Amino acid sequence: MTGIKDMLLRSFLLLTVLGLLISPVYACVGKTLVIGSTGGLQQEVLANLLAQLITERTGTSVKLVAHKTSSSAHQALLKDELDIYVEYTGVGQLEILGAEPLNDSEQLYQAVKTRYNEELNLIWLKPLGFEAEFQGIDIPTQAAPVARKDTLKKFPALARLINKLAGKINGETIARLETEAAQRAVKEVARGFLKQNRLI
Repeated sequence: MTGIKDMLLRSFLLLTVLGLLISPVYACVGKTLVIGSTGGLQQEVLANLLAQLITERTGTSVKLVAHKTSSSAHQALLKDELDIYVEYTGVGQLEILGAEPLNDSEQLYQAVKTRYNEELNLIWLKPLGFEAEFQGIDIPTQAAPVARKDTLKKFPALARLINKLAGKINGETIARLETEAAQRAVKEVARGFLKQNRLI
């Protein structure tokens, strides 16, 4: 009898552990996540990369919404009309926060990350791996996803999943993806990149 009890207990514990391991993958099911872009082919590619990654890995429905400017996307994020979009650290520092330019890439990232978190309840996830060039912003500007804090709290697996893109897209890669996206469907380009890098 004791042997049967032990076996049942071990089975229960195994199922519990498996449940804990599997459940975060499906943590986003049941809600449509809204991903924004701020104009241009690069932004369209990045938004599609996020959308494809989230949909393929979690089964979550994703809606893509285009905004004309970073300011517009930022306001949509604050109003809970967007969940995530890719922003640039230089834009966040100068245009959104109205702060002084910083010439050190990591220092700049940490500065916007801290203020967004403390003042806006927004989270900067890990940089994607390339620096963007902007007219009038002569500082090392990295691209990184920005998400609503409450979205990440509701779906604990989401930040870890999106951060799998961290450091995967260097300057040469984003240029290639943009070139490909100009010739065929952006969704296909994004999917191809994710498959090639074994992210989906």
